[in-house]
Amino acid sequence: MEIIIGRDQNTRQLNINKDGQTKLYGQPGSVPMDVSRNHASLQPMGAGRWQIKNLNDRNVTFVNGIAVESKTISESDRIELGNSHYLFRWDALQEPKVETVDIRPLKKIWTSYDEQKFDTQIAERKFNAARSATGIITMLAIACSIILGHGPIYIMIYAIAIGVSAAFTYQAYVKSTDIPKQQRDLTKRFQQQYICPKCGHFMGFTDYDILIQNDACPYCKTKYKK
Repeated sequence: MEIIIGRDQNTRQLNINKDGQTKLYGQPGSVPMDVSRNHASLQPMGAGRWQIKNLNDRNVTFVNGIAVESKTISESDRIELGNSHYLFRWDALQEPKVETVDIRPLKKIWTSYDEQKFDTQIAERKFNAARSATGIITMLAIACSIILGHGPIYIMIYAIAIGVSAAFTYQAYVKSTDIPKQQRDLTKRFQQQYICPKCGHFMGFTDYDILIQNDACPYCKTKYKK
């Protein structure tokens, strides 16, 4: 394995080419112009030793302040490139750590929210169906009392129907405020819990199975641990 180090032509950062993969290190404009694009090579020798070599006769490379063409070195040595003595830092060769965040706990939060939302919708539909049925019963009782007369039995049926209607009307008033409140509280809890564990952003009303198809949080860009 040979690592080529030098100046990136476009950004003037340190360009590190390893196994055909290029990585830029440092701030843009930080590498002096007297560091060539292919300045030196580094070859691992084992046991923490490296072989550094100039790749062009016009290049200047310093090891502990002494100009060299080729030398066996270790990471305790100070490497400088070019007459400007650009300091090569060994951590430039390290692979950047990829931070990940575990979003698997969000599955339970989504499942609970989805089930509770479904239960609330079912309860609302049952309530609306029962209210419609009560209205029909009341209308039938009134129709029967008109058609069949006003005998005691029909008056009693009529009274029962009206009583049921009144009771349900009261329940309707209670339910009309209770169900929306349950839905509001459910949504509020979900928005507080269904968040990125890293940055705390709400992940939206996206099904967990769809959310997990992404590789990273859309806000902080932290990679997902799936």
